[in-house]
Amino acid sequence: MELGEQPKHKKVGIFHQIQGAINNLYYEHHVTPVIVLDEIHLVNNKILEELRLLFNFKMDSQNPFILILAGQPLIRNKLALNVNNPLRQRLTVKYLMYGLKRDEVGEYCSSRLKSAGLHEEVFTTAALEAIYGISKGLPRLVNNLITTCLIIAGGKKQRQVDEDVVYLAQQEREI
Repeated sequence: MELGEQPKHKKVGIFHQIQGAINNLYYEHHVTPVIVLDEIHLVNNKILEELRLLFNFKMDSQNPFILILAGQPLIRNKLALNVNNPLRQRLTVKYLMYGLKRDEVGEYCSSRLKSAGLHEEVFTTAALEAIYGISKGLPRLVNNLITTCLIIAGGKKQRQVDEDVVYLAQQEREI
């Protein structure tokens, strides 16, 4: 959802504009905006402080939004720095996601296929083992591999993805 605003040119104006749009959604439309900032581990401490200032509403008595900071585990080290204490103290839930377990990779592949409308098993057991071995269960790598596997298998007119296709996908993705 867009905020529906023409961006101001100065930082203070942009901050007020974003806060106003969030307040409008929350108080006027009874919608709690969910703001997701991905790859947050790549931002510097100055940007983290600006995020704290930007999302500082009513002296912390009420939060008219949900802010999700997503990134690599490195962000924990960055947030542990004293300079980031004020932001870290405002975080109510912290979650570290680990890679999928061996059996979860198959379930994940099946659920992805079902969400696309395919209800049959496409990946052989050996293919799923290879995907797990290559990806270490990291969802992004699993996604990349299964997508590339499906493209390769489709190009070969194969109805099943076997471990040979997985290794071709690994080479293609340079994993």
